[in-house]
Amino acid sequence: MRRFRGMRRSLAALAVLLMFSAGPAAAIEVDEVDWTAVLRALGVALDSWRLSPFPRMTATPTSPPATSTATPSHTPPATPTRTFTVTPMPTQPSSGQLAFGPSIGIAPPQRLASAFLVFPYVVHSGSTDTRVTLINMSDSDISVNCFFVKDAGPVLGCLEIGFRVNLTPLQPFSWYAGDGTNNPLTFTAAPPFDGVGELKCAVDPEVPDLDAHNVLQGRATVFDNNDGDTVAYGAIGFQRRIPGHYSGVISLDGFTYDQCPERLHFQVLAQQSGSNSSMILTPCQEDLLTQTPTSTVVQMQIVNEFEQVFSSSTTFTCLSVKSFSSFSTLRRSTLGTDTAHVVLRGVSSPLVGMVVDRFTGGADHSSHSSANDPYLEGGRPSTVIFP
Repeated sequence: MRRFRGMRRSLAALAVLLMFSAGPAAAIEVDEVDWTAVLRALGVALDSWRLSPFPRMTATPTSPPATSTATPSHTPPATPTRTFTVTPMPTQPSSGQLAFGPSIGIAPPQRLASAFLVFPYVVHSGSTDTRVTLINMSDSDISVNCFFVKDAGPVLGCLEIGFRVNLTPLQPFSWYAGDGTNNPLTFTAAPPFDGVGELKCAVDPEVPDLDAHNVLQGRATVFDNNDGDTVAYGAIGFQRRIPGHYSGVISLDGFTYDQCPERLHFQVLAQQSGSNSSMILTPCQEDLLTQTPTSTVVQMQIVNEFEQVFSSSTTFTCLSVKSFSSFSTLRRSTLGTDTAHVVLRGVSSPLVGMVVDRFTGGADHSSHSSANDPYLEGGRPSTVIFP
């Protein structure tokens, strides 16, 4: 009881102090204060607080902590980082040796209106002919410088036939390779072509503007008049990158024009009964001014459906048209699968080309053909020189 009385006196004293701390207005209401009583009350209060034990927390019995069981959670994997191991490229690789280093350039877009076109497969032989089409995609007149190139054998070598065509705005221009054409109204002419070869065309604009260069698209259809066999494909296009006048030198360096592709990728049918496709290749580097033929070794990497890797190589000058049966590594008996992924790389010169798939199908098991365009990987500088 004494402790409680001391507490009441302490509270009273504190109330007095609070009245004074509230300001002069509160102090006016209290005229006289017995400070001796106030100090005595504070002392009793301090004694009572000092002697009173502080409350202590009583430990409450707890059950043992439950054993936590980890619940599997999905953590997004880290973003993969691509690394390259650089393989030195041999200066003179031997036949069959593969040394595919990392591809660091940029391949041409291939299907856009361009300043330089390559038709890798043009045929006029027997009942087979090719319809070539050039399209001026601009609203201005353009002049196009073109060259047919074919391999005429070891004696004659590479034969070149040059010509120019003039296209009016938005004009499609089409002709049969075996017949050629001549239009005196537009001063447009294309000579007849015979054999198997390629066609390269470059835009020679009237003004140096970039929009005046990238205006050309092309398409070719190879067909047999006897059995109706048809192979149609789009020309591979290389765009001009900077303004300037046409000089006849197509610098495929990634600065003036797009680069040539570093590698060609094909998904093909293995050679077997009823299927014997053809591989058509032509160099991306060519000197048409001095008529210097281009020769190159072609490295081949073939991956079957079990991801087993085979290698091969071939050599050609001017251009190459070879059936799959001429490569043992493209036969079903060697690969063990019906299809394969083929990667091609030219050593001395970058390549452009295509595969013509030949197979049997339908109820009558008749022969069919289809153009197989490559996926272009990477870029590599090269030059084509027109007269």
